[in-house]
Amino acid sequence: MSSETNAIRWEKHPATDNPLMIAAFEGWNDGGTASTNAVRRIIKAIAAEKFASIDPEEFYVFSDNRPTVKLVDGRSRQINWQTNDFYCARLPSADRDVILFLGNEPNLNWRNYCANLASVARHQNVKTVVTLGAYLADVLYTLPVQVTGFAHNMDIEEKHDLSRSNYEGPTGIVGVLSDYCRQQDLNTLSLWAAVPYYISIPNPKAVHALLTKLNEIFSIEIDLASLEQDADNFDNEINDVVAKDPNVAAYVRELKKREFLN
Repeated sequence: MSSETNAIRWEKHPATDNPLMIAAFEGWNDGGTASTNAVRRIIKAIAAEKFASIDPEEFYVFSDNRPTVKLVDGRSRQINWQTNDFYCARLPSADRDVILFLGNEPNLNWRNYCANLASVARHQNVKTVVTLGAYLADVLYTLPVQVTGFAHNMDIEEKHDLSRSNYEGPTGIVGVLSDYCRQQDLNTLSLWAAVPYYISIPNPKAVHALLTKLNEIFSIEIDLASLEQDADNFDNEINDVVAKDPNVAAYVRELKKREFLN
C-alpha cells in the first residue's frame, strides 16, 4: 500500500455516481462551528453512511488534542480518538452522489494528511472537492451572513456571484487541502462564512448561509425550517448578551456606525 493511502481505514467501498466531495474541519477554520455543523446537517438530512476514516495516529499531538474516555455500561472504559470520517449518500435533488468529510484540523504531517484525503476522492472518482470554512470578522450579528469563496473554475465564481477574499497570512488545513487538490487536478471550491468574532457560541445563521450557497451551486436541497428557527433564537440570545455587556454593546454600536457610513 502506498504512503498516500496507508492511513485510510475502509469499512466499505461504495459505488458512486459523479460524486461531489464536501469537507469541513473542527478547529481554526470553524468559527462558530458553522462549517462542521453545515456538514452535519447534510449528513443527517440525507442519511449519509460512514464508509471510511483517516487513522489519527500520525497526525495529532495527543497531549495537545487529547482523546476522551467514556464509560460503557457504567464499568468498561472506551477511548474515543480524534475522528476524520467519510460519509456517502445519494443527493435526491441533484441526480448524483455526495461524499461528506468531517475532520479535526491535524497538528502534524499536513501534506500527508491531504494526500490521504485526496486518495479517497480519487478512489471514488470525485471531480470536485468543496471545502467549507468560517472565519472571525468585524461583522454585525444582525446582518445577513456574507459568504465569500474562490474556485478553480472561474465560471463558478462569476455565475454564482462569489466575491473573493483578499486575505493573506497564516492559513489552516482548509487552505492547504484546497491547494493540494488543485495540484492534483481536482476542481476545488472553497466557501467561507463571516462570523462575529465577539460572539463565541455556535452560529446557526452562518450554517444557513453556507447551506443556502451550496444549494444554489449544487442543488443540495435539505429542509432548513428548523435551522431558520435556530437563527431567530440566535439573534434573540445575542440581543440579551449585548444588553448585559456594556463593552460588547459599545462595540456593536461602533460597527453599526461603520455600516451606516459605508
